[in-house]
Amino acid sequence: MSSYDKNHYIQKALLNRFAIPTSNKCYKICVLDLINFNAAYLDTSSAFQENKLYDVPSSEDIKELEHKFSIKIEQPMSKIVAKCVSENNYAFKRYELETIKKYILLQLYRTPNNRRSYMNVPQNALELSQFNINEGESREDFWKREMLYILDNTFDSLLTSDMVGIKKHAIEINTSFLMFLHTDNEFCVNDLGYATERIPVKIPKSEQESYIRQAKEIGKILFGKDNFDEIAKREIENDKSYFDNYILFPISSNIAILSVSPVWKYYFTNKTIRDQYKDTICSPFLTKHFSLPKNTYVNMDKIKTEADILLYKDKDDLFEYEIQKISAEETIYLNHLIMNEALRYIGIKTPSALIPSIREYNRLESIGTTNLHHNYKGFVELLTNLKLN
Repeated sequence: MSSYDKNHYIQKALLNRFAIPTSNKCYKICVLDLINFNAAYLDTSSAFQENKLYDVPSSEDIKELEHKFSIKIEQPMSKIVAKCVSENNYAFKRYELETIKKYILLQLYRTPNNRRSYMNVPQNALELSQFNINEGESREDFWKREMLYILDNTFDSLLTSDMVGIKKHAIEINTSFLMFLHTDNEFCVNDLGYATERIPVKIPKSEQESYIRQAKEIGKILFGKDNFDEIAKREIENDKSYFDNYILFPISSNIAILSVSPVWKYYFTNKTIRDQYKDTICSPFLTKHFSLPKNTYVNMDKIKTEADILLYKDKDDLFEYEIQKISAEETIYLNHLIMNEALRYIGIKTPSALIPSIREYNRLESIGTTNLHHNYKGFVELLTNLKLN
């Protein structure tokens, strides 16, 4: 088997940050299998991967996508993670933040679960891929073509791309802001590489027509497409509207990145908006930990307005982040998000460190808490008895 046949959808260097080094220079991560009810230590070379997941048979180099993942995102992101692990102050230059943003974008794309969402589109459903898929192109090939496109282009160019799905996700990530969390306990990692604090939104009947009209206008202005209103109508019909407070990306057993909705920035910095939405948006975690970076611009002398920041931006602009120290209880809450959105696998460095999160998850299930997607009964006993070989 080629060394490029094992395709990690959670990059191996990141998995090593959730693993224990062994005497033979390998790393072992404790993996819970939620389908087969099992827990075992696995070498990170064999965890969170599928054979030939990123093969592109139509390319002159069948391993093109895997090669580009390694060179263009995993290697630079590994340097950023190493910096986060080794330093107490998080100061990033603009080009480093663009690497983080591209990592976030690709993590949303690269998992087997997202591939399945491309392959298993319900009949007559409307989805973003319909705008750019070529005649005769399979959905799986289109999924891989989108990832190659992201890897081959700068993040800035993705914001003006003709690829509708990529442009939409890139704009959402670019308008969000980052926060960095540290726990003295342990984060787990799931087979998506992220989790979301998502709030269902019920659009009142009196506002549905306006919502549909706005969706149509946004589709025209941002993407040059005329039927985003149809997507909005399906959202309302299927009661699938929602608001994401943030997306959580654990990057080591002690560190996580939050990509936070820009609504929260407006909420905390604008009293009018805060008064208007105080009863409609809610996140106890963000209310306690909200933090924006301190920015130092290379061309500060030229910047007079908000618009000038983008006009005179430089790759060496500096963004200093306050590390948010979180409690054991908050770690359990964030682990619950990760555990709940897992498809099949959960990884943890120290098995006993996950037991408090599992016990609380099981307690919530026992009292009838809604929207819990998994059964973790029995895993406390499995982890208690698990030994590293």
